Amino acid sequence: MLLQPLLLPFAYLPMGVPASRPAALARLACAPFMQVAEVIEPPLMESSCGFDFVPLLTALQTGEWREADQLTRDALIKLAGSAAVARGYVYFTEAPNLPEEDMATIERLWRAYSGNKFGYSVQRDVFNSKKVGRNFEKLFERIGWKNPDGTLLRWLPEAKSDEFIYDVEKAVPGHLPLTSTLRGTQLLQRLMDHKAWERDEFTSS
Repeated sequence: MLLQPLLLPFAYLPMGVPASRPAALARLACAPFMQVAEVIEPPLMESSCGFDFVPLLTALQTGEWREADQLTRDALIKLAGSAAVARGYVYFTEAPNLPEEDMATIERLWRAYSGNKFGYSVQRDVFNSKKVGRNFEKLFERIGWKNPDGTLLRWLPEAKSDEFIYDVEKAVPGHLPLTSTLRGTQLLQRLMDHKAWERDEFTSS
């Protein structure tokens, strides 16, 4: 049965979707009316430093996965402190000290809106699995960061040239969020080993 699209008045926009975002409004306006009942309730958003997670929430709610990925990197830099902000990236020794509350919020958001398909704890589970055995080459293959010829996918500023997959239906579990390995794998490992993932809500069943 074909479903007629329903134009949503602003009063029915999901939390965090500003009326000033044409792309978000267009996507919602074209959604079948039955999807309104399937809007995901935003998870708990806690922060030890008053960090504003609404932009990340909005990007994930509207399926803007590439934007959400960039917002996540930006968040980690700010949460790591002034030194990280000054250099423009997080150093691997700073990763363990990223606030647990904020990391948990980032993870809840990613997992909630990807159906538990994306997130650092998802990558952690793959990394620690028997098939991967904490081997990075095997990890990159399992989470779709490798080409068929064995080379790593390239992240590029232009969306049309970016080789990663920003589609929850097409990407494999753990594909997002991205972490640069140009300076080595230590940062990625520290993020996957963060203490926040020891919480019951992030442990595998």
